[in-house]
Amino acid sequence: MKIRSFLYLFAFVALILTVGLACSALSSSPTPTSKPASNPPTQEAQSPTSEGSSTSTSASTGSDLVTFTDQNNYYQIDLPSDWVHAQSSGDNYYIDTFTSPDKKAVVENIAYDDGTAFNGSENGKFALQILNKNYSSTGKDGDIKVTDDSIQKDGSERLTWSSKAGGYSGLSYFEIRNKTTFLMFTIDWGNDSQSTYIDLLDKVVSSYRLP
Repeated sequence: MKIRSFLYLFAFVALILTVGLACSALSSSPTPTSKPASNPPTQEAQSPTSEGSSTSTSASTGSDLVTFTDQNNYYQIDLPSDWVHAQSSGDNYYIDTFTSPDKKAVVENIAYDDGTAFNGSENGKFALQILNKNYSSTGKDGDIKVTDDSIQKDGSERLTWSSKAGGYSGLSYFEIRNKTTFLMFTIDWGNDSQSTYIDLLDKVVSSYRLP
């Protein structure tokens, strides 16, 4: 998979929050109204095998596991040293992306914080908008299908999803830290490469921990 670049989703999210549309796929809680109109991270939607771009990349050799620590100490993960790392950033957010050498699997974390608190079901709606715009093959609503939504033991929420047009699938875990920081940790893979990568990706998820 190529690393995907970012679109301008923030104004759309602000509009959705303003009109108070409920995200029934993620939460049945009342629609929050206190989140200000600010810009969340977005990326240009592309299929896992299409060409993409990033602000910076670095590659390592070998297949030994290495530990990556988030720049703000939000988490640590262990993953193969030969996966390519790229980071992109903008107002109030940054994204760390790790891509397999054959570009058929991706590990990615989005960190967003504009200093205002998330309330009620707001984090769920925010997560859904990121899925629909950042991870769909078309960049539009309707491509991403969420097949499961479950709360994890650590309090995070897991979304199981697939892209109909792109032929790839993923798991996204999202949570709120310190009331204002939104984190979304995602693994995704080409459907034809699931047997190759699913065990490794499961290990990466299992290694997720606080520094």
